Amino acid sequence: MKKTIRYSLVKVLFLSVLIQLTTTSIVAQNKAAELDKLMNRAHATGVFNGTVLVAENGKVIYRKAFGYANKELKQQLTPDFCFDLASVSKQFTGMGIMVLKERKQLSYDDKITTFFPEFPSYGKDITVRDLLNNISGMPKYESFATEYNLSNTEILKIIEERKSLDSNIGERYVYNNAGYVMLALIIEKVSGMSLADFLKENVFRPLKMKNTLVGDTPKINLKNRAIGYTVIGELDDYQVSHTGSTSIFSNVDDLFLWDQALYTDKLVSKRTIAEAFTPIVLNDGSVSNYGFGWFLTPEKESVNHSGSDFGYRNFIFRDLAKKNTYIWLTNAGNAVLKDEINVAIENILASKPYKTPKITVFSELQKALQTNSVNDAIAIASKSIKANPNQFVMDDAAINELGYKYLNENKLADVFSIFKFNLELNPNSSNVYDSLGEIYLLQKDTVNAIENYKKSVALNPNNANAVGALKKLGVATTELIIEVKVAPVVLKTYIGRYQLNENYSFTVTEENGILHIQGTGERLTTVIPMSENRFYSKIVTVQFTFNKDEKGIVDSLTLNMGKDMVAKKVE
Repeated sequence: MKKTIRYSLVKVLFLSVLIQLTTTSIVAQNKAAELDKLMNRAHATGVFNGTVLVAENGKVIYRKAFGYANKELKQQLTPDFCFDLASVSKQFTGMGIMVLKERKQLSYDDKITTFFPEFPSYGKDITVRDLLNNISGMPKYESFATEYNLSNTEILKIIEERKSLDSNIGERYVYNNAGYVMLALIIEKVSGMSLADFLKENVFRPLKMKNTLVGDTPKINLKNRAIGYTVIGELDDYQVSHTGSTSIFSNVDDLFLWDQALYTDKLVSKRTIAEAFTPIVLNDGSVSNYGFGWFLTPEKESVNHSGSDFGYRNFIFRDLAKKNTYIWLTNAGNAVLKDEINVAIENILASKPYKTPKITVFSELQKALQTNSVNDAIAIASKSIKANPNQFVMDDAAINELGYKYLNENKLADVFSIFKFNLELNPNSSNVYDSLGEIYLLQKDTVNAIENYKKSVALNPNNANAVGALKKLGVATTELIIEVKVAPVVLKTYIGRYQLNENYSFTVTEENGILHIQGTGERLTTVIPMSENRFYSKIVTVQFTFNKDEKGIVDSLTLNMGKDMVAKKVE
């Protein structure tokens, strides 16, 4: 009798486990089907051309490729194709430093002069950790560069020619490519190897990442490499550039190997890895959520990083608690709708409802241009937008880029039509007014050029191009940028959290009469008043407008980065 009971119990347990495994498999299959629906829709509407991999609890549930690797050859992408990772490369540079630290070949507290004694005195107290966390205050080199494609040595020379820090060490987080170039140079100095060889020997080879390398030579020796293009399909392929902050090539499979290795001690100890995902405390006691080449979201126990260079746009997300991961790599410039795709993938993984990406106006216009003149294509696109306005994204940057393509072909009538169409769609875009001003100026129409440049500056006082153009035309710009004072009592009404979507919100704070806004996983940004309820950033081209309900209570903010997006106040 006892044997029978024991046998029955084992049988029940076996059936229970079998049912559980079957249910898990069905759930995974359902999520894979939803992910496939999402990505097929994204590709069909022109907002995704690339490869994608999604893993749940450490297991790959979706892996697929969409579109062309090489448009000229009509070569289709497959998931094993490699892309320039752009700034996703920074996490590997961070790992290189971590490896050397564990070997006691350097310390996070070592100063930059330990490795470069000749480094200017203004930066002598910068530490390795300051560089890793982007809090060094080191001058950004980009505005002093005479060309885009610089080597690490050339970038170092530019940095050494500066006279002071951009901010005090540890004062604030500022995303800085120069810091990661310096980290690459430190790795090379300490190890006696090139960054490419060091990462190959100490990261890529141990993890069997056979399709990953640092691109520091003109010829990239990878069997399958995706060619880079702009959002409008013009060639924008990788050229030899600097390393440390960018230039690593890889594919989704190798990046998944990397993701999984970070849960182990294959490269460095788990304790060292945990430190890479730890927020840093700034001088004033506030916290910066940038780790060692990762953006951190501590409240969600997740880390991520995006990349943007040449025609490549990429993203990696890791949920550290659930061991969920998604990685996508693209080669069509700014065509990808990053936020919409990311939120949808995360919602699918969480078994929540999700929205499919909208259609970009550019993709609708491009489709119509295949068989129609510019004006007829605009009419067709306008009709589609009027019929379903909520299905479209008014992507001013891509439409503008199309206009410049026609400008290069000296088709000025078409350029005017495209820019004016863009202005109808995006009446609050400083960028579009700036472009119109440029075209009028080419036509020697200084009256309309000045009018449009003025509107551009009024919408974005930080638009250096428009301000410079007006100065050249002899127009004073001081009266265009009116200093606005907003009473602290009014600013305090804006304090709170504003939810843009399921996974992204803005936190608004006020200190000493100054308003600060911080997006999820992003840096703290000081915003400057343009009016009592409208503010702009001097760091990025973005504006925030605070809205009130019928009772006069602030209930939302409108974010404008070429298009308006409303975030509801939730706290």
